[in-house]
Amino acid sequence: MYVLVNNSILAEYVDDFFGRIKGLMFREKGNMILDFKKEGKYGIWMLFMRYPLDLFFLNENFEVVDIKKNCLPISLNPKTWKVYYPKEKCRYVLEVESGKLKLKKGEKVELKGFVKDDVKQNSHSDK
Repeated sequence: MYVLVNNSILAEYVDDFFGRIKGLMFREKGNMILDFKKEGKYGIWMLFMRYPLDLFFLNENFEVVDIKKNCLPISLNPKTWKVYYPKEKCRYVLEVESGKLKLKKGEKVELKGFVKDDVKQNSHSDK
């Protein structure tokens, strides 16, 4: 399933354990929203990533509670060996190609979901 974020970015919606672990590993480009089903301080790492990401941590009301910009893929440089945690609890993590989406802390994100095959519209912002 894919969602349209703020009518501008298409992101894959993932809510299962293995999908969240794999994330965007090995891909050349793309965006993803990870649904952890309940709020917590979930860490994101950049193992096997091929491009930098901006991470937007969202609470259960889709409000931005923290932002990590230009997170670099893990390389041989020890400065890239990081796990990115939010300062506040979140339910969702929106992973976006670095610089593609401008959001501020406290801003509410609008998600419109659809199944890729039949483009059936469902609103995720009404939860």
